[in-house]
Amino acid sequence: MKEFRLVALGDSLTYGYGVLSHIAFPARLAAELPEKCPRINWKIYNRGINGETTREAKLRLAGGVLRLKPHICTILLGSNDSALNEGQYRTLWEYENNLRLIIESLLAEAHGDGFHGGFCLPLLITPPPVVDTDFYPFTTTDRLEKLAEIVRKLAAEYQLPLVDVFHAFTAIHREQGFDAYDALFQFDGVHWSNHGYEVFYPLLEEKLLELTKEME
Repeated sequence: MKEFRLVALGDSLTYGYGVLSHIAFPARLAAELPEKCPRINWKIYNRGINGETTREAKLRLAGGVLRLKPHICTILLGSNDSALNEGQYRTLWEYENNLRLIIESLLAEAHGDGFHGGFCLPLLITPPPVVDTDFYPFTTTDRLEKLAEIVRKLAAEYQLPLVDVFHAFTAIHREQGFDAYDALFQFDGVHWSNHGYEVFYPLLEEKLLELTKEME
């Protein structure tokens, strides 16, 4: 079979900031998907860059993503867009419109195979919450919830698959308590710990296996 290309577009959560390289979800997908779906010739690209917002991701989309002719592109952005840092903060309006441009550009990108009618399928991921009591003061869970709502809205509007990590992490907080929630994050309360990636990964893998089931 021809290559099935998956590109992971995002910021430090996609890149894998603060964890060993094999913990980041693109590397784990590359290691585990070929074993679970050996009939698919998986090719995984990590296009996460530390500190980026939707504005920078939009600008590098053509050279870093579209040129690869992806079959699926995961999009996980928003933690930096919501941060009140100079040079990073993006309004809700800009965040939504940057995501729209990214989504529409991907949907228009032909990969030449039968999957998704021959065009790239964006897979949206809501930005996660944070630990509001930790020292990193530049964003909050309340602020990120508004961005998660935008991602959910766009997934419904464009009829795209969604992995709602915001919901999954906040559910752990509600059901298992603060200690279980805090364990999802590194010391800064923003970046995911090994355990955070362990919780997120099966949500993403399950969705990808569902989307590619007909190809097996």
